[in-house]
Amino acid sequence: MKKRVLIVGNGYVGGYVFAQLNANAELEVTLESKATLDYTDEFYLREYMKEQRFDYLINAQGFTGRPNVDQAEVEKEACWKYNVQVPLMFSRVCKDLNVQPIHITSGCIFTGYDKAWSEADEPNYGVFNPDASFYSTSKHAFESVNDFGITIRIRMPFCDTLNDRSYITKFHKYDKLIIAVNSKTYIPDLVDFIELLVEEGRTGTDTVHFCNPKPLDTTSVVDTMRGFELENLNWQYVDFEELGCKANRSNCILDSTKVRTEYGFTLLDEMDALKKALAAITA
Repeated sequence: MKKRVLIVGNGYVGGYVFAQLNANAELEVTLESKATLDYTDEFYLREYMKEQRFDYLINAQGFTGRPNVDQAEVEKEACWKYNVQVPLMFSRVCKDLNVQPIHITSGCIFTGYDKAWSEADEPNYGVFNPDASFYSTSKHAFESVNDFGITIRIRMPFCDTLNDRSYITKFHKYDKLIIAVNSKTYIPDLVDFIELLVEEGRTGTDTVHFCNPKPLDTTSVVDTMRGFELENLNWQYVDFEELGCKANRSNCILDSTKVRTEYGFTLLDEMDALKKALAAITA
């Protein structure tokens, strides 16, 4: 019997997940957005899921803000609703109906280079850090009380096209850059991993860092993009304070060893993933 999968959120990541899983003949996949399903209404969602008898709910919705997370400082109520209240409700409904949730969330709940942060480390850029952005605070708040589902932490996602939400697209458009090393997530790898979880019938509660190993600093990304003749002639390196951001930013490296050792999934190194994406973009 085909596994039935509900993907909630038809944004950047949700769209990619749907495109691949929907092509899998062993799965029956439904994609819902705010326009097609009021998934914020617990009663309505519960009845809908009872009727459809899903095996998995993939939570790809959330508040990120446009053009960036600074918007969360302005729309705090919406940020809290979609990053905390709604996913907690998903977990509650899924537990009651014996549906496995997979939450795609953010690794931007750590900051600093004291170490490569693992899943066992307590987040230091969230609820208990007064300097944290409201976006990161909301993501940490959800995790701090959620007790059901597989939580996948990603950072700075990028893909094989110039999608306006992709790290590569944003990086290309920015004139001012800060020099930092940050873990990033190659979306095609992420989608392969989620497909593997569903195919293998993974269940339970766990947290996984899903970022490509050997993260690059800003200068390495610039040099690599220039090698593919994709550059911004106005690029210049500045201090963070010169960007005029409303909120602070997370800068860190996440340890993704667990993906390989406990799930048997091999990630591309970040340089290989970046080159693969740029080759597709500039082909």
